[in-house]
Amino acid sequence: MAGPAIRARELARALAADCDVTLAAPGASDDPELPLLHAGIADYDALATAIAAHDVVVVQQLPPRMLARMWRGPARLVADLYTPTVLEALEAAPDRPPAARARLGAVARRAAAAHLAAADLVLCASERQRDLWLGGLAMRGGLEAAAPVEVVPFGVPAEPPAPGPGLRAALPAAGPRVLLWAGGVWDWLDAPTVIRAVPLLPDDVHLVFLGVRRPALAPRDEHAATRAALALADELGLLGRRVHVHDGWVPYAERGAWLLQADLGVSAHHDHLEARFAYRTRLLDHLWAGLPSVVTGGDALGDEIAARGAGRSVAPGDPAAFAGACAALLADPAPARVAARAMAAERSWSRVVAPLLAFCLDGAKRPATPERARVVRAATLGQYAGLAAQTLHTDGPWPLAHRLGRNLLRAARRV
Repeated sequence: MAGPAIRARELARALAADCDVTLAAPGASDDPELPLLHAGIADYDALATAIAAHDVVVVQQLPPRMLARMWRGPARLVADLYTPTVLEALEAAPDRPPAARARLGAVARRAAAAHLAAADLVLCASERQRDLWLGGLAMRGGLEAAAPVEVVPFGVPAEPPAPGPGLRAALPAAGPRVLLWAGGVWDWLDAPTVIRAVPLLPDDVHLVFLGVRRPALAPRDEHAATRAALALADELGLLGRRVHVHDGWVPYAERGAWLLQADLGVSAHHDHLEARFAYRTRLLDHLWAGLPSVVTGGDALGDEIAARGAGRSVAPGDPAAFAGACAALLADPAPARVAARAMAAERSWSRVVAPLLAFCLDGAKRPATPERARVVRAATLGQYAGLAAQTLHTDGPWPLAHRLGRNLLRAARRV
């Protein structure tokens, strides 16, 4: 699972100790510990039925028409905006035409505004993100319509990582000492800096990418950064020799074994606005495994890791500094391992879920004021032009016509 799915699953598990929880996920999903509704974001009728049967609905994002329908209903709505999509949209898909990127950015901004106004509670991952959402609403004149915003960071499992075959079985050519890139290679990240750092380190230090092809993404949605990183490693003569790529996606339950067999966790990003408000979820896995980290500075969690001695941060785009930080931690990893475990102990899912649990047990639904209605209506309706243009661009005219017809039919049923 990628970060959003991990967060949904683990928050659901943490809440299930005190609440009756249903987890909605696409049809290929499976979870023996939770009642599972096989429904993705396009399964409108199944989701609408489930929403009507529950007291609280926690969402990362709903389609505009569903959000417009449900926010006035009896269920309390919690919008989990831990991913700053309005900023990711600025850095995503750099190879797309400017007009397409502008459309994606406009849709992301309107979707965020709609959820902030429609929700009864908003979650984010850090105080920086809380400032981002409240500041954005203030600039749009919608602050009085905003829901309360609570900080619920990403967490770690209470149980320690389980040993297993891990990277040594999957990538036997990996050297004695391993730098592990434990997540996807997204467009807003900077794998090339880490790749260029590898030849500056001793020959027994290798770099491993845990997974580069997320099964849920269609080929057209693969990130340009993934292709560029692999091309660079090949150009430098490192691919398969000192840079190793697991060309797949490690199952969630097996990732602990990969972490336990690494010496350092690494993550890097470019110098841009997204980094300041990001919460790098895979860094939590480093902490969970007691793995020292070398990261680019600037994001909230990376800065805290460096400040507390669980790793080191370096300036963006500096391979020599990145290699130097790795060399220092490889020479003396013990203090960073202790600090990483201490940070992990503070971030168990059962602890970080507390504000959400309190709302589920005792929270109230906000009055449906005219100001909230104005913001929700403007933000949801404003998404349709961009979504239609994007569907036309990616899928063609017939899928667009099908979706429009389906939406009109659903609207007619409600009249």
